[in-house]
Amino acid sequence: MKIGEFLAMNFERIPEWPIKNSLRYFLAFNRFVPSFISDLSPVKGYEKYYQLKRGDVVVDAGAYPGDYAIFAGKRVGDNGKVICFEPDPKNRKVLEKNILAEKLKNIIVIPKGLWNENAVLKFSKEDFKSSLEKEGEIEIEVVRLDDELKKLNIGRVNVLKMDIEGAEIQAMEGCEKILKENKVNVAIASYHVVNGKKTSYFLENFLSKLGYTVKTNFPKHLTTYAWKNIRGEND
Repeated sequence: MKIGEFLAMNFERIPEWPIKNSLRYFLAFNRFVPSFISDLSPVKGYEKYYQLKRGDVVVDAGAYPGDYAIFAGKRVGDNGKVICFEPDPKNRKVLEKNILAEKLKNIIVIPKGLWNENAVLKFSKEDFKSSLEKEGEIEIEVVRLDDELKKLNIGRVNVLKMDIEGAEIQAMEGCEKILKENKVNVAIASYHVVNGKKTSYFLENFLSKLGYTVKTNFPKHLTTYAWKNIRGEND
């Protein structure tokens, strides 16, 4: 095992106290931290092709433990907004505790998962199950992102981040409208394996058909990125 991976494994054993996110940001962005450590940070990876700006509207799907959501909330400022989707009750409790500790008022927590329909599904720590008949630890409400954003009266999204354990395949089918009508900067964890393939293969094909430029990169936390505009530019 490489030293960076060893350190990352032990770092994840630290309880999710609010200060842990501050340590995450230090390790991800401090120029004195060697790249073999900082490159293990998902937050650093999500910033690879687009850096958050003041006033951005961000969707964070799979928000536990708030590492990206809190980072985004600070970056987008009072005129921006972060909409978090976290269906797991235990994870959500940690997320809400960390947001409260940071005193951020621009983050909305939605206790639902993203899917290609509005339904109630079984949920486990591993993945979304496809029907109520299959085994799962808890039942959760899942929604189409397009429908939930309409309820919230949000028509603009600048950034869509996901890390949802393989459910990104179905979730993307539920957000076609927002992707078509906006120049969304997409960053989706795509190392998950579904039907023998990393989900990056599906994401690349799906987003390309919607007119996005797509790249899969950041191998330590494989992420699929997409944008419609010149890199770094935004409406």
